[in-house]
Amino acid sequence: MSDSPYDVGFARMEALAQEHSDTAVGRNEAATRKDLIDRLFFEVLQWPRNLCTVEESHEGTYTDYIFGNPEKKLIVEAKKEGLHFELPIDKSSRVVALGSLMRKNGNLERALKQVSGYCTSRGVALAAVCNGRQLVVFIGSRTDGVPPIEGRALVFRSLEEMLSDFVNLWNGLAYPAIDSKQILHVLTTDTLPPPPAKLSRTLVHFPGVKRRNDLELELRILGEIFLQDLVKSSELESDFLEECYCSSGALSQYALVSKEILRNRYSASGEGKTKSVTAARDKSGASKELLNAVIAKSVTQRPVILLGDVGVGKTSFINHLVSVEAKEELERGIVLYVDFGREPALRTDLEKYVLDSFERQLREKQGIDLHGDSFVRGVYHGDLVAMRKGIYGFLQESDPLAYKMKEAEFLQSKIDNQSGHLKKTVEHLISGERRTVVAFLDNIDQRQDDFQEQVFLIAQSLAETWPITCFVTMRPSTYSKSRRQGSLSAYQNRVFTISPPRVDLVIKKRLEYALNKLIDGGVLALSSEGISVESHMLREYIEVLIDSLERNSSLAECLDNVSAGNVRDALDLLTNFVGSGHVDTGKILEIKIKTGEYFIPLHEFLRAVIFGDNQYYSPETSFVANVFDIITPRGSEHFLTPFLLDHCWRSSQTSEAEKGYIAESDARSSMQDLGYLDQQIDAALDRAVRSKMLDYAAADDSAPTRVRITQRGAYILQRLMSQFVYLDAVVTDVPFVDDVARLEIRGNVHRIDERLERGKFFLSYLDRQWDTAPRVPNGFDWEVVSLKAKHGIAEVERRIKTRRESNLF
Repeated sequence: MSDSPYDVGFARMEALAQEHSDTAVGRNEAATRKDLIDRLFFEVLQWPRNLCTVEESHEGTYTDYIFGNPEKKLIVEAKKEGLHFELPIDKSSRVVALGSLMRKNGNLERALKQVSGYCTSRGVALAAVCNGRQLVVFIGSRTDGVPPIEGRALVFRSLEEMLSDFVNLWNGLAYPAIDSKQILHVLTTDTLPPPPAKLSRTLVHFPGVKRRNDLELELRILGEIFLQDLVKSSELESDFLEECYCSSGALSQYALVSKEILRNRYSASGEGKTKSVTAARDKSGASKELLNAVIAKSVTQRPVILLGDVGVGKTSFINHLVSVEAKEELERGIVLYVDFGREPALRTDLEKYVLDSFERQLREKQGIDLHGDSFVRGVYHGDLVAMRKGIYGFLQESDPLAYKMKEAEFLQSKIDNQSGHLKKTVEHLISGERRTVVAFLDNIDQRQDDFQEQVFLIAQSLAETWPITCFVTMRPSTYSKSRRQGSLSAYQNRVFTISPPRVDLVIKKRLEYALNKLIDGGVLALSSEGISVESHMLREYIEVLIDSLERNSSLAECLDNVSAGNVRDALDLLTNFVGSGHVDTGKILEIKIKTGEYFIPLHEFLRAVIFGDNQYYSPETSFVANVFDIITPRGSEHFLTPFLLDHCWRSSQTSEAEKGYIAESDARSSMQDLGYLDQQIDAALDRAVRSKMLDYAAADDSAPTRVRITQRGAYILQRLMSQFVYLDAVVTDVPFVDDVARLEIRGNVHRIDERLERGKFFLSYLDRQWDTAPRVPNGFDWEVVSLKAKHGIAEVERRIKTRRESNLF
């Protein structure tokens, strides 16, 4: 009696898992297909090859595998074996929320969205992503109102898991079982109905663009110049670094999370477990160890890693280090700098790009003609001497012209080898001219993890084979991940951590610098940029900003916490305010000129922060998240995200929390105890992490996943939720589960009295939903927030009445 298809498939799966039991990786996509994915689907799961289309083109896009003919039933996106996915550690859970998967791995998120798009455009229900050893299966095209990426997935973390749980693998994806559609039932069981549509669906041209008048447009240009572009001006660079640089590592006095969390922002992710990790600065400035590395003292053949989160000021640190703190040491030095933040997103040959950049800088900044005859002969003097003693040496006397041609051919072959020629050039500059050469590969942290690893390998090759010190900047999360399973796992590197400076000081210094650069007549000129801004209002406006930030601590608190110490975000926030269409700029300047002062109130600043350039609030572009959003038609869910933030905030202050982090399982369990469903909790966690209200510790296979509240999350929880300006903004992004309220609430209102009435209506709606919500002793209490918000609205109404009575409104 012959074996059943299931038995045959199991035996083949057993053989496949045994043959590839090693964890070595490195196959490219083509090899992964041939060695693993083809065998998994065609041999184990027994799909006939004639029912599979490979690399099908549809409207300009390509898929890897489409199974089924004529009815297409499954699309598989193949990834190379080395592209490891961070999948949940809890092996007891085979079905996982896609939101949870995507926030753990950017590579997987891109692949899931890519194959989901293929399914939607082709009308194929089932989707999968596979790198040979790991498999994620989900519904890529849905008709139940649930977005594909908000659904659930069947997850296999390894070939061994596919073998141990072969029945689910077979029932879900095998050709003999695919028509049973059992996997569709598994992935849609307990799917909750979606909530009603949001008010934003009723708004024409949502989210729209907020119009500005001529004055606001001029000031917006100005804001971008004096907050963003001054630092890029080569003619002001040295002066700017001297006057505006703020030391990293200073702890904020406005942060709403504990100073212990700020102080240990890197150690909690595992970076502090080795003695090779050192702070880049100490009380006296750049650390002695770092300065020694710059001037090539006590350097091993490893790149030096500058570790810091996005936006903490790593580029400013490098510029200040080179131009100020190590200026004397680098007096005869050559600094080669590559900024990956300003280049195109796609580079097919990163090594060549780096070498081209080095060559251009040596030519343009050092005046070195790498192809000039005298310079090339100097670099290869020893080789030319050896050549005279070689087989063509006799030509020097018998045929001098032929000998010179041989020399030229020899030197040309050296020049054609770009990497070798540059390396030889650097060796010549160091040994022959006694010059120090230092290379910085910067802003790779703005790219994806695999890009960062490629650049690190280039840095490793330079440090190991060239006589230079090579610095490379990295994100803590990438560093931690790569130490465990990527490029860094093979090396012991010297690491210097760069903490963010105090945001309020950075902003203050930049504003004062711009003010000091104003010359007679109110003109700020950047000749190298071809820009000259003339405005008699310029000085007045800068003075308003400086005075307001100094005397209104709530503004500094907002900037610091919403940016969460990210200097780049803080500068964007302030730039958004300058010339914002949501702010009455003319009124500000009129009062300043008439009275000599104007202090920006928090609510004015918040409108620019929350709305940005949009007419209406959009969670996709705003720095501030909507904590009342829901995925089900259950009113109690409006308070799930506040409950979650509050739990993480209170837990971060207990002795059980490690650097502010708590186990994600603890947060989940607490929300489950309140009666919330897994799908709701997944969505709230995903929303909080994407909007930077919560963040995760770098994943560690040997430890549970940990999460903690951020400064932004704490600020929204403790400050913004009770602010009228916040409620007024997010109301259009809230699904109203009450049919009557949904009919009565208006989205398109602009007059302040109409907005105040809508705000009161919104509060009364949330008050009614609170009646259905759970209670947490000594925890989040909506009644307290609501009462404070009502007092705030009453105060706004009182001020409006006073102004109207005084004819000031």
